[in-house]
Amino acid sequence: MQRAQKNNTIHLVSLLVLLLCFSISKAQTKGPNLIPNPSFENHKNKSKDIKNAFPWKGIGTVDYYLKAEKQDTSKYRGAHKGTCFVGLRFQEAYKEYMYVQLNEALEPNRTYHFRMFIRLLFESTVTVRQLGVYFSDDAFKFGMKFDERGLIDTTYKKGISGAMNWIPIQGDYHAHGGEKYIIIGNFNPVTKEDFIKRNKWDLFGFKEAYYFIDDVSLRKIISPNDSLLGLKPVKKKKVKTLPDTLKIGETIVLKNIQFENNQAILKVSSEIALEELVNKLNNNPFMEIQINGYTDNNGKESANKTLSKERAKAVYEYLKKEGVLNIMTYKGFGAQKPIAPNDTEENRALNRRVEIEILKMEMD
Repeated sequence: MQRAQKNNTIHLVSLLVLLLCFSISKAQTKGPNLIPNPSFENHKNKSKDIKNAFPWKGIGTVDYYLKAEKQDTSKYRGAHKGTCFVGLRFQEAYKEYMYVQLNEALEPNRTYHFRMFIRLLFESTVTVRQLGVYFSDDAFKFGMKFDERGLIDTTYKKGISGAMNWIPIQGDYHAHGGEKYIIIGNFNPVTKEDFIKRNKWDLFGFKEAYYFIDDVSLRKIISPNDSLLGLKPVKKKKVKTLPDTLKIGETIVLKNIQFENNQAILKVSSEIALEELVNKLNNNPFMEIQINGYTDNNGKESANKTLSKERAKAVYEYLKKEGVLNIMTYKGFGAQKPIAPNDTEENRALNRRVEIEILKMEMD
């Protein structure tokens, strides 16, 4: 009993720390992503070299993946976002870098938020203590020095593994102005000094750490005094759509959630309502929900069920991307359970909806 209480306490403290970090991050308004081809989805052919993901370039034979590879045996196999991703290899006498020119040079005395997701290949024999990004005025060149002031990295003395799941490396960078490139890699001059063995009994095995990289972003942090084209900043009008109190078994229609016609692509106009849902879930971290998708009765029922499930999944993935920690599932029900007759376009629009169903409120 005492052990269970202790585990619950540890879980609660860890969750509160994560929520605090998330709240701090969400308090910042950020500009557009300055990284071109940030998830490596755009490519010219089927080449497995990073140069195929134009305009990215690599130092060494940096691998490019159009889909999950057979040698990737992790249950998290595949990309973090989309289908494409890249891989960096680190050995005792060899290591790789990847770099790209930004969409625009960084402004002096401005702060930017960087984030990328990494995942260790299960078959790696070692991990590295440090992995990160370097901001440079120039493209990569051999022999260049990496000043610590230009670095954002994650350094972990036990080695970066993340239990084989995708994990973020992120931080804020204060620009001196004119930086045009980012370089991703390990910046320890002696790579083997950064290695941590995954199997301490393996005394003579070949040492290699291999990390997948995906979903890279760099966004300027917008200050309250910033304006667009000399105009005052536009404030989003927030409309409250969710009730103050929620109950187990309750089903709530998510109002103002809109998709592209016959697709599972969320429209930008859905952002305000989704942000409200994110905040509601973060304020109720032990609430468990199911996201249900519905359509009207136009078209084949099999296609409607598929579309409704994909739309529910799109909301699920948005919440996950925004750092929601609640337990969530999603389902699609097609034209089942209409809330209005399918006799007019207005009523059919009401039936094309996404709902959340409250399954649990408290931690056991």
